[in-house]
Amino acid sequence: MSVDMTQFHAELFEECLGYLDTMKTDLESIDLNAFDADKMNTISRGAHTIKGDCAMFEFTTVSDYAKIMEVLLGQMRDKHKETNAVNIAAMLDSVAYVRTMITTLQNKGTLDDAAAAAHSAKLQEIIV
Repeated sequence: MSVDMTQFHAELFEECLGYLDTMKTDLESIDLNAFDADKMNTISRGAHTIKGDCAMFEFTTVSDYAKIMEVLLGQMRDKHKETNAVNIAAMLDSVAYVRTMITTLQNKGTLDDAAAAAHSAKLQEIIV
């Protein structure tokens, strides 16, 4: 017997939007002069959860994008990359982009894989 996973989409989308709200709030409140490990862990967990949940539902465009976010957040959390204004702005832009993708899916739209790849490439430039 197969389970119709679409019955869980609404809950998934709401959960993702909630994580994105928390991530945005935490990113906007980061003090660039005082590293906050707890806040960085919370933000990283949000990206990790979105990545995993979207992968489980086969929303691979979102999952792949969130994976890149997770890498940069992990680098910032582990102090391999600075938690500076440029990286915070990139993460805020990424949070907004994921919100757009989730909202598109919520409205039964189709994601633009080419646009997501271009957006991912910008984020990957920061990682290297």
